[in-house]
Parts: sequence; C-alpha cells; structure tokens
Amino acid sequence: MTTARVFPPVIPAVILALVVVLTGVGAFTGTARADSARSGTATAAAPAAHRALAPSQPAPQPSDVVQTYFNVINDRDFVAAWAIGGRQHIAGRSYDAFVASFNTVSKFDVTIVSVQGTKVAVELDATQTDESHRHYAGTYTVVDGVIVAADIHPE
Repeated sequence: MTTARVFPPVIPAVILALVVVLTGVGAFTGTARADSARSGTATAAAPAAHRALAPSQPAPQPSDVVQTYFNVINDRDFVAAWAIGGRQHIAGRSYDAFVASFNTVSKFDVTIVSVQGTKVAVELDATQTDESHRHYAGTYTVVDGVIVAADIHPE
C-alpha cells in the first residue's frame, strides 16, 4: 500500500510566490530577457541559461527590490508586484483590490532618498491617467528580497 504525501495548502502558494519573486528579480538583474516581439513582457531565459538565486547568494539590495517593485507595476505585471510586496504591505486587501488601486495611475517615478538597513526611504511621483501628478513619500521595509511593510503617505 502506498500513501500519498499531502502538503498543507500553503506550501504550493509559497512555492508559487517564490517563483514569481525570483522571476521579478531575474528581470531586474538581467537573468530574464524582454520578448517585445511577441508580447512586450519579460519572459524567462532559455532553461539552460536561467539562473535562480542560490542559497549562497546574498538577497538583493533593499533599494533594488523597491525599484523592481515599481518597475513591474509600471509594466502592469501585478502578479510579480503582488509577490514582491503587494501581499505584505497592503494587508487586508485582496489581489483584485490591489490591482484596482492602480487603475488611475499610468506610471510611477521613484526616487530612492536613503537606505538604512532594511528601510528604504522614497519619494514617488504618480502620473495619473489624466496626466495630473500625485506625490507620495515614506518608507518600505525589505527583508530577504520582499517588501514586508510600507509607510507611504501623500505629500
């Protein structure tokens, strides 16, 4: 008699989130390539050339993670943005509410003001779909390549 191993439901979700984060980090660090001829979105490089973060590699710099977060939002890759930090710092909101929160924003320009340990201070210029601008400032806390908290407010 064989028994099937049953994983808790959270394990596949964690694995999927890790794959998405590594793909987003790969797009930022150059281990993924743009495929603009077909879809205009980043796709993973060929399997032989694909490199994931090895355990011996350090986590990405907190400022790089924040920049990547806004790059994927600007590219409308909300799955990657959700994995990089949307899920953690928009506590209590669903994925759909997270995506909807960007309906009136066409682009974010991010200025990294400072980095102190895991805290990244930023200034944001959010260009709205009507071409007006909204400005925000605050901090993102990044741990092990993921945004785990945010304190962002309008200026």
